Amino acid sequence: MNHFTPTRHAVLAATRAAFFALAAGALAAAPASAQSLQERGEGGGVRVAFYNFKPYAYVDQNGALTGEQVEILRHILARMGVNIASEKATEWGNLIPGINAGRFDIVAAGMFVTEKRCRAVRFSEPTFGIQQGLVVPKGNPNGIVDYNTIRDKGLKVAAVSGSAQVGYAEKSGIDPANIVQLPDNPTAIAALRAGRAHVYAVSAPGARELAAGLPEQDMETTRPFSVIAGEPAIAHGAYAFRKEDGDFVDEFDAHLSAFIGTPAHIAIMEKHGMSAAELPQLGTAELCGG
Repeated sequence: MNHFTPTRHAVLAATRAAFFALAAGALAAAPASAQSLQERGEGGGVRVAFYNFKPYAYVDQNGALTGEQVEILRHILARMGVNIASEKATEWGNLIPGINAGRFDIVAAGMFVTEKRCRAVRFSEPTFGIQQGLVVPKGNPNGIVDYNTIRDKGLKVAAVSGSAQVGYAEKSGIDPANIVQLPDNPTAIAALRAGRAHVYAVSAPGARELAAGLPEQDMETTRPFSVIAGEPAIAHGAYAFRKEDGDFVDEFDAHLSAFIGTPAHIAIMEKHGMSAAELPQLGTAELCGG
């Protein structure tokens, strides 16, 4: 016995028609293939995030974005025929989460290549290899030389939250209660002046630029050093990308590797307070533990 009435047949037919219409519409709306970063760059452009810190990426006195990493990035992207859609200042702790969430495409922040970060992002080849430095009040009243001095004297060290310097302090055995994590340079200098920290840990070029740029001239830098907790600590900075943009990074690296160490590259470094002595010594594969 047939249990389907003419009315039910009509309802089923209408339901099927609606389903197939929706499916066809969804297929028509879906792109044939995902747009690559190269294609996006050749069109509307890539989105760049930077952390405002000399000498890598910073806003100058005229309000223009510049810096060692910024100038090199613009040069390499131009060679690739890639446009820049935006350049956005971003807090340090939001750089890696932000790029992986798709809020921007390239991080230009002088980010040190470490094995831990290599698990989260794809790094380009490095543009520099630098020693470490410390910023202290004028006259260095506590006689600070390196992280060991800070540890042995029970002093407080300021560092940017999530930076390599936090890891250096921990590796050196400094009491976690004496590691003051702060968002940026101004708050770190304010902490030194207020006595909430005795020293600010940054890279050697960053320390030089920061101390020299203070109108009050009330800070100085210690002698740069390259050994921390008994291990070499020449930090190499590179650009960060999403892991899925590997083809783009391969092409980027081909242009970058040809540029590193040239007179034009060294001129950019010197313009921003760095020198040929701070050219990279290792490649990303070695730095990532590969």
